[in-house]
Amino acid sequence: MTKSKLEIMLREAGALARDRDFFLFGSQSLRAVCARYPREFPKTLEADLYPRHHPQAWGLLRQQMGRDSKFYRRHGVYLDCVDPGLATLPDGWTERLIPFRTPRTGGVTAWCLEPNDLFATKLAAWRAKDQLFLAAMLRCKLARPAVVRKRMAKLPVSVARKNELLATLEQLVSETRRTQRAKKKK
Repeated sequence: MTKSKLEIMLREAGALARDRDFFLFGSQSLRAVCARYPREFPKTLEADLYPRHHPQAWGLLRQQMGRDSKFYRRHGVYLDCVDPGLATLPDGWTERLIPFRTPRTGGVTAWCLEPNDLFATKLAAWRAKDQLFLAAMLRCKLARPAVVRKRMAKLPVSVARKNELLATLEQLVSETRRTQRAKKKK
């Protein structure tokens, strides 16, 4: 998804939901910290948005801007309404949100996950697409393993699950470093 398509999506979602503020989860939340979205990130057609003040609008948003919508057919991207209660987010994530708003969002602000919170959340989900994304975040230095470890300690999961996630993080960091060293040797 391009920045301009995200801007259009935010503008139209704001008008539909009558909300000027949205939570933006998932990979597109890096728009708040990346002037240019790195090309090596996996491509995505969706933005995970949720209305901050009018959550009752999610059904309308999904119908009008979701995967099978006219919006999707016109713009080639779609909105996926993700309830913050469904994601595994570290305690304190709302205090670290980063705003994304441009003149083309029509006054609508996307409140984006801070990159280390995003990393911890995607690590907890650990889907195939998340694995590629997390490796790219490490290669681009958009997440700091020391900070991610602290955020993982604040995830609302069992101690056993936290230990599994820490082991997965260490393996991912090690693999990413090994891949980067191999590329430098070529």
